[in-house]
Amino acid sequence: MQPSSGGDIPRHVTEESWSVLRSDLQSATSSRFGATINGAIMTRWYCFLFLFCVISQRAFSAETAVLPLAAFADGDGIQRSEARIAGSTESGAIDSPGQVVAVYFTPANLQPAINHVARIRRIVEETAGFYERELLRHGFRERAMAVLRNDRDEVDVIDVIGAGQGGDYGKSDGGRIRDEVVPVLRKRGIAPNKSVILLFCNLMDYDPVGGTISHHSPYYGGGSHLSGTAWQCDSEILDPLRFRDLTPIRDGEYGDITIGRHNSIFIGGVIHELGHALSLPHCRQRRDESVRGTALMGAGNRTYSQELRGEGRGTFLTQAHALRLAAHPVFNRRMTGDLKKRPATRWPKLRIVAGEKSQIRVHGMVQADVPVHGVVAYFDPRGGGDYDATTATAVPDDRGRFAMQSGNLRVGDGELRLTACHVNGATSVRSFFYRVERSGQPDLSAIRVELELAAMVGSIRRSKLEEAEADLATAASGDESLMKIGRQVLDRFRDVEKPTSVNVDDLDSGVSSIGLSKLIPISESVGWLSPTYDSVPEPAMLLSIGGQYYAEGIYAHAPSSHVYRIDRQWNRLSGNFGMQNGHYGKVDFQIVGDGQLIWSSRGVGAGQGGSFDLDVSDVKTLSLMVTDGGNGGGGDWGVWVEPLLSRTSQDDSDR
Repeated sequence: MQPSSGGDIPRHVTEESWSVLRSDLQSATSSRFGATINGAIMTRWYCFLFLFCVISQRAFSAETAVLPLAAFADGDGIQRSEARIAGSTESGAIDSPGQVVAVYFTPANLQPAINHVARIRRIVEETAGFYERELLRHGFRERAMAVLRNDRDEVDVIDVIGAGQGGDYGKSDGGRIRDEVVPVLRKRGIAPNKSVILLFCNLMDYDPVGGTISHHSPYYGGGSHLSGTAWQCDSEILDPLRFRDLTPIRDGEYGDITIGRHNSIFIGGVIHELGHALSLPHCRQRRDESVRGTALMGAGNRTYSQELRGEGRGTFLTQAHALRLAAHPVFNRRMTGDLKKRPATRWPKLRIVAGEKSQIRVHGMVQADVPVHGVVAYFDPRGGGDYDATTATAVPDDRGRFAMQSGNLRVGDGELRLTACHVNGATSVRSFFYRVERSGQPDLSAIRVELELAAMVGSIRRSKLEEAEADLATAASGDESLMKIGRQVLDRFRDVEKPTSVNVDDLDSGVSSIGLSKLIPISESVGWLSPTYDSVPEPAMLLSIGGQYYAEGIYAHAPSSHVYRIDRQWNRLSGNFGMQNGHYGKVDFQIVGDGQLIWSSRGVGAGQGGSFDLDVSDVKTLSLMVTDGGNGGGGDWGVWVEPLLSRTSQDDSDR
């Protein structure tokens, strides 16, 4: 490390940090005193400032405290990321199989929309151009979106005629349409499980005379770094050449707009849904990013090219998603030989602490058997799906160290998804739950349990409560706040009866309450693995929602049903419900009494949940049911937490 003008760089300080500190301090002292402090004095100031920062932020480990904290990676970090991706192909590399395949699906009774091949080619080229420009803007050079092309180097648009009539297909029929497309691709020698399918569906209803348009097409996307599918809808007016067209049109979803805005929305939608097929989740722009417009994977599908009509700033790709795509096989012609390897990832010395105002700071190390070229943190407030998640990014140094901080976060509950981006295009995710109080102070109790009380939680999983007590005493020595957090968890697991050990007929009439997980059900079924009570059938074992751990509850992977005979002997059923930590499905919860729905909560996803308190006085047969929330059965780990039957005892009613 070379000395910097004005004094040597203090030990343990990176050259980047030194440069920033020196610049800031020189600026401050120049404006206050009218002159820059000389080199020797500056060095003493730097050392003092460095020591002060270390002491005042004791939560930061010595390994990572010297790393600069920011919401985004700087130019040096991006160069480091680029070099790491390039280095992965120096030996044992393979030709990348990644490519986008454009398909045009038309029902049997219809003709393709007018001029569909030329228009689709322009749309695909527009899409490729957006991603390539944005990757270059973020510092990732020589990235071209691989697209299946014909001998004339034109986008190859593969026509597929459906088995059904136009009215036979609806918005939920994406899987059905894809199943009809796959055999055609295979006849062409195209492997669907190695391709990203950009599937245009001729399922728009356009009336040029009446000036109206609507659609009944699948319109979504999903995938991994290895393959994916994005479903789109098409009509004769969908064309990048018409972004500036101010002809009025009435859209069935967006109302009175122009053909130009229609193209912004639906070509922006092509690019957005392709992002999902390339494995990108949603996220919105941070406040400091909004100068560029709207993030593509937030609401940027609706603002694409609006600047051409003077209606706004348009759409951009966040650095978070540029980092993810930089190693995607679709944008690289050579890939590491570990392309299909599922990375094993560790996060040693990880610390997540409250920052200034309503910010959260994350720092630590990341280690994996497939190198990591970037780390992305998604800060996702509850509600709104993940559309309103904001991001922070960092590039680990050569030792795997990284540091980042959020912007100001919204009051309420949220989920932090810490994502490692690997050079083979894969990602590894670790989730944490946080809360921002009305004062703006982040409450990181759930995170502290997971990171600082891991030994205690491990002992609880093994039903070793005495060992858990000792683990807590060791971890929280001298830290009253951490001790209180640990006690709250431990107390839930004391004096807990064995699950499914009580027959309802054996209960004394004086028993005023009983956990439902203790009763033997009439029938039980779950959609994955086997019925389990007061735990879940995975190594984590403990029931957990939103970062909190619970001793009592019912594992209820969708589709599940747990039926109990209560014979009108109980007054109320209360408890909590949600998605087990670490799983990302979507489910519907239902409580049924004697065949009649008495309560439900729909569309419950990762980290989400709630409570219920119901009158069951007239119920003879009680059923707790969890069904798929409409997005398939993967990851649908629903759980009922602390469900409790209660009643007024005979002694109480006599008073």
